[in-house]
Amino acid sequence: MLNHNKCPLCGSDEIFVLYECEDFLVTGEKFPVSRCGSCNFTFTNNFPEEKDSVHYYDSDEYISHSDTEKGLINRVYHLVRKWMLSSKFRILKKESGLKKASALDIGSGTGYFPLYLQKRGWACLGIEISKDARDYAQRKNDLTLQSPDYIEDLESGSIDIITMWHTLEHFYHPGKYLDAAFRLLKENGLLVIAVPNHWSYDAKKYRELWAAWDVPRHLWHYNPETVRMLAARHHFKLRSMKRLPFDTFYVSILSEKHKKSSLPLVRGLITGFISWMNSLLSIRTTSSLLYIFSKY
Repeated sequence: MLNHNKCPLCGSDEIFVLYECEDFLVTGEKFPVSRCGSCNFTFTNNFPEEKDSVHYYDSDEYISHSDTEKGLINRVYHLVRKWMLSSKFRILKKESGLKKASALDIGSGTGYFPLYLQKRGWACLGIEISKDARDYAQRKNDLTLQSPDYIEDLESGSIDIITMWHTLEHFYHPGKYLDAAFRLLKENGLLVIAVPNHWSYDAKKYRELWAAWDVPRHLWHYNPETVRMLAARHHFKLRSMKRLPFDTFYVSILSEKHKKSSLPLVRGLITGFISWMNSLLSIRTTSSLLYIFSKY
């Protein structure tokens, strides 16, 4: 197991255990979620080495790799994803000002997002570390996704937009991918990152049962300030932040399941609605945030 005695972001040794969180998906093991008292960066501690991490994704319930439709929550997820694909596409077109663009999607899962862009005439390459997910994309959609090593072969300054949809929190070496993004993007290119936000209403309500901790698959837990700090270290400046409207409902329903609540769907929808209303007052309390960066 890997343990951080100092903050991975600022280097301070003023760290403390915030919660002991359970792996509800695979093992039932508990992992400390630690926080830096200096910069507020929050991270999972005592997590497995990268070579051993695949075991913690080995579940049919891990939808971004298995594409399962078992259960009501996962069926709803598939319906919402169709709407979100079009919404993400509209955001990219508006923010970039481009009708057609070259894109790189890092952490593509089973490939729905790069496939969506390709069908709309964009050149989009997908990167995915899981061989099972890559094989699934090939079988189901005849879509070729590449392993992360492929990034090194791409031409510098050749890409308009790089996206990381809920993947930065998984990367063992997030700085490596941010440096690669800086190298690959054109001078006016955009880096688009979506991650959960532990400043949200639902995170504060559910505490250690908040589904978006998702230990030990989520290694790093961001808020608007720590995302900005990390990106700045790799020569990116924040252009804008946007809400991801459905994430709070999905996360709240899963959190209610962790609580073993009666009627988790109903209770989760109620909490999701309250969280969403709170985010209208302050975007910094949104359950998941979309950050759009440009190069310095």
